[in-house]
Amino acid sequence: MEIPGIDISELLECTNIKRIIIEAQKNELDIQGCKFKGCYEAHIDTCKIEFNTCEFLASICLNAKFNQVTFTDVIFDNCDFSNTDFSECNFIRTVFRNCKLVGCNFTNSHMYNTLFDESNLSYSNMSLTHFRDVCFHSCKLSNASIQEAHLKNVEFKYSNLIGTQLYRTNLKDIDFTTCDITGLVVMPQDLQGLIVDEYQAVELSKLLGLVIK
Repeated sequence: MEIPGIDISELLECTNIKRIIIEAQKNELDIQGCKFKGCYEAHIDTCKIEFNTCEFLASICLNAKFNQVTFTDVIFDNCDFSNTDFSECNFIRTVFRNCKLVGCNFTNSHMYNTLFDESNLSYSNMSLTHFRDVCFHSCKLSNASIQEAHLKNVEFKYSNLIGTQLYRTNLKDIDFTTCDITGLVVMPQDLQGLIVDEYQAVELSKLLGLVIK
């Protein structure tokens, strides 16, 4: 899957995410053309704001709330946003590269042309989320929840999905052959059309009550 490139060659470097958000909300403006580098933030609580053509680089932002926020042409590179609430957000041409997103809440979000690369999303909640043209590459999704989600042109490559919950998520045409799906939690009716290798098929056969000798 080809994720469109994002031009971040000319961005204004900023060191305080919260201050930029407060200024933007005060002036009823979007946040555009900012590079948030080396930020360490706490107690951010914002909603209904837009980040356009921005980069978050080597920044830490824990237990924050970004509700109903739109990220368009945004890169998160080498960041720690663990336990952040991203519920009801829109991610459009967004890249998460080498990020820690453990326990993040992405419920009821929309993701389009988005890449998660070498990122840790363990225990994250992506239920009720719409994914379109999304790729998870070399990611850790163990014990994540992707229940009642909508997947269209979604790729999982070389990723850890141990214990991942996929209840009531249609997996037709999803290819798990390069992933570890040990202990995958899924309903039998959602397995139709799922692409797996022979060893994974044996693992999944347990969900169907089959005994293979």
